[in-house]
Amino acid sequence: MTRISQRARYGAVALALLTSALAACGSSTPSSPWASKESTPGSLDQLVADAKAEGALTIFTPIVQSEVEEWTSAFTQKYGVKVNIQRQASSTLATTFSTQQRANKVEADIYQTSNLGQVNEYIDNKWFAKYTPQSANQFPADRTVPGYAYPLYETTGAIAWNTKTVPQSTQDKLAADPYEGLLDPALKGKIVLIDPGVGGSGMAYYANLAVNLADRYGWGYLEKLAAQQPAVTTSIQTISQQVSAGTYSATIFGDDAIFGPLAASGAPVRFASISPMNASQFYQEIPSKAPHPAAARLFDEWSESLAGQQAMSVATGGRSTIEGWQENRPFVSKLPWYKAPDQVWVDWQRDERFSGDQLKSFVEKWNQTFHVSS
Repeated sequence: MTRISQRARYGAVALALLTSALAACGSSTPSSPWASKESTPGSLDQLVADAKAEGALTIFTPIVQSEVEEWTSAFTQKYGVKVNIQRQASSTLATTFSTQQRANKVEADIYQTSNLGQVNEYIDNKWFAKYTPQSANQFPADRTVPGYAYPLYETTGAIAWNTKTVPQSTQDKLAADPYEGLLDPALKGKIVLIDPGVGGSGMAYYANLAVNLADRYGWGYLEKLAAQQPAVTTSIQTISQQVSAGTYSATIFGDDAIFGPLAASGAPVRFASISPMNASQFYQEIPSKAPHPAAARLFDEWSESLAGQQAMSVATGGRSTIEGWQENRPFVSKLPWYKAPDQVWVDWQRDERFSGDQLKSFVEKWNQTFHVSS
């Protein structure tokens, strides 16, 4: 089993961020009256004025940086508030954020994640402010943590492969039954997987196979997949880069929001799903110690509005769940072979079988199956 270790690089990044934060002067606890505002009923005029006075905000996100930059440029153009983006892998982002919280040197004004368990933990720690955007009721109730976390976008799972390095006969198998196609001998040693220990959407693929698709696949299938000698990484972004470049030929982690834009731009990749397929809901929160509380709340209002959500889906390839959203993801119209699964499974984020000690046991079993240590 090949292990792609990025611990040293992530550690260096986290250390640099921590050093920078601790070197800053003063407390990050905001003195603005907006820090305690739980909503902004009626006109946003005063919020806009105060956000402009603050001048900037910082987003902590695991989403591809170029996509967030494209999306947030519309916000900056409209309000004149600069957006700084701190993009890291989910696990590294959590370490950085929690370290800054404990040091009382918070840099994040907006925090984004697909890890609902982490969201609830941080709410219990009082690390997230209570704030309800005006559009809150336009989202499905089961996609929110009322008063704290509201949806960014939904991304649907898929199996992805490189169309140049994978033989056509194997591609035909992948298109017909993507999971069985991964067991083709031609892909032995050429598959890259995500480590479920990073949490979030990475774990959902294995959970879907082991639970929802147990009769068809289950742990027996995962043992066969382990026999294909896949590499394991902790970085979602690394996977898409490596499959696109042909470093690895296929992956179980082929989210449509990631590989759809790649395929539409001409990258030699294709992907396919089955039903039910795991899907992930990304959430957005405002840290209680956000250094720019007015700008944070204005961004929350804009990003959770229909206009902000439509701009988001164009930039990221993610699907919005807000009422009134219309399909506008560019890759959907550019890929005639794309077919969304008939049924998606998002409830894994609230499933007690994948939290606490039960999640720990699940990851331990995965480690034993794939002979690695998460």
